[in-house]
Amino acid sequence: MLKVESLVDSARKYLETCIFSGDYKPGQQVKEQEVASSLGISRPPIREAFKILEAEGFLRREPRRGVFVSDLTGVDIWEIYTLKIALYSLAVTLAIDKMSDADFGRLEGIVKEMEAIVLRPGKKDILKYEDLNHLFHETTAEIAGHGRLRKIQQSLNNQAKRIAVGSFSDPKHLKESCKYHRKILEAVRARDKELAEQLTREHILKGLDIQEELFRKIGRSF
Repeated sequence: MLKVESLVDSARKYLETCIFSGDYKPGQQVKEQEVASSLGISRPPIREAFKILEAEGFLRREPRRGVFVSDLTGVDIWEIYTLKIALYSLAVTLAIDKMSDADFGRLEGIVKEMEAIVLRPGKKDILKYEDLNHLFHETTAEIAGHGRLRKIQQSLNNQAKRIAVGSFSDPKHLKESCKYHRKILEAVRARDKELAEQLTREHILKGLDIQEELFRKIGRSF
């Protein structure tokens, strides 16, 4: 049983990476046999991974046609980003009162890793950067000690990750995002709730603006 579960998890992670990185495009068909061949495993774990990603909204099944990568509408993106604003802003303001020196150190370490990715010459590791982006905000929710907030935020992360990877492909936005996290951290260190909340909102709204631009470039309404 553990082996099967491990194979399902491996297949799920592989499929997520393909979707987040853009190797699998919206509307593209994903075939069990091709994925199984790529991973060198049998088809049943692939089938189970498909079910998980269908439930999470990343894949859709069409009767007698197969499984396809789900498309994202402007409404989907707007809903995700407005939720991020509410959740991340609440987390950072609640965390400030409970922040210890060790907590500051954890956030500092995350921001330094983000800065290292941005400053590194050549192609940027966007998926790693996005993982750190979520880790920063997850950490503030953890420090805040708000269990339900943290769970809701975690449930949103994969959907947000798929979207954010596209916006972080813009080098200018990647740099701006990194600078915002540094500014947010400094506001938190100064225990300035109003500024920390303002910067968090601005940071997320910048990402939403980039998404709107991306939609317009491909001739879609937002």
